[in-house]
Amino acid sequence: MIYTNKRAEMGVGTLIIFIALILVAAVAAGVVIQTASSLQQQALATGQAARGEIATNARVVEVSAIDGSNGFSVENFSMQIKLAPGSNPIKLDEVTLTLNTDNTTTALQYTNDTAFATTGQTGTFSVRYLINGTNHIDGNLQRGDVIEVQFQAPRLIGEDEAVRINFVPKIGTATLVMFNMPDVISTQRVYLYP
Repeated sequence: MIYTNKRAEMGVGTLIIFIALILVAAVAAGVVIQTASSLQQQALATGQAARGEIATNARVVEVSAIDGSNGFSVENFSMQIKLAPGSNPIKLDEVTLTLNTDNTTTALQYTNDTAFATTGQTGTFSVRYLINGTNHIDGNLQRGDVIEVQFQAPRLIGEDEAVRINFVPKIGTATLVMFNMPDVISTQRVYLYP
């Protein structure tokens, strides 16, 4: 009597199908892992950009002004500024400084003119470095730097006027300082903030 082993032939077919399923599952898992890795990299890049947008800003330490020509008003302003904790460096030529009073609004752009303090130019602001940080770069506000921003108002600002100064970097959040001028301006230098 001759026996044929039909069960073994069926087992080999099942084994081939099983191996094919494992290969298909491995390829699918590889695609899923690659997609997850790509999405993770995009999420990290987006998170870093968002953190830079939110965390980058400056902190105003002090605002003062110098008497104008008539003794009851000021026109030359000075602000001491440093980076806020966790902030990325700020390029000064990408900053807009706005000065708002009751009836005027002025936008000022950075100039690296070193003679600004003596000549004064409307429409611009200049910077003098009071403290240089360890990674100091001219034209930037780096960690450890303390700068003095100097600018001239477009008109004399008198006693008891409301003033808003906004330091707006291209990337990051704006820093707003609001104050009222003193009721009586009796000294040449007037400290306005804090």
